[in-house]
Amino acid sequence: MFVVTVIPLGGLSTSLSDTSVWHLRLDYLLHALVFLPLVPLWKLTKPHHPLWLIVALGAIVAAAAELSHCWIPYRGFNINDLAGNILGAVMGTPLYFFVKSVFPNLHRS
Repeated sequence: MFVVTVIPLGGLSTSLSDTSVWHLRLDYLLHALVFLPLVPLWKLTKPHHPLWLIVALGAIVAAAAELSHCWIPYRGFNINDLAGNILGAVMGTPLYFFVKSVFPNLHRS
């Protein structure tokens, strides 16, 4: 997830920051999508970890990814990217419950 949030995307014919979906820049949505699977994957592989802790740590990881941009010369900190990262991590919770409802025996403790 860190790699995806820090790789330079220059050289594309159009910039993700110039593309909008529902009046949101596409890169904000992509930040959320990158962190969306964090909570479900973590909870499915470590079912004994409490969900609240996974969500909290997921939000911390998402924030750390954006804050790391302060030390990467070709990247910059953006509060909207931070919000997208954290939103993706938090929205992983309903995704986890959806996956569990569709595949109830996906993991065994």
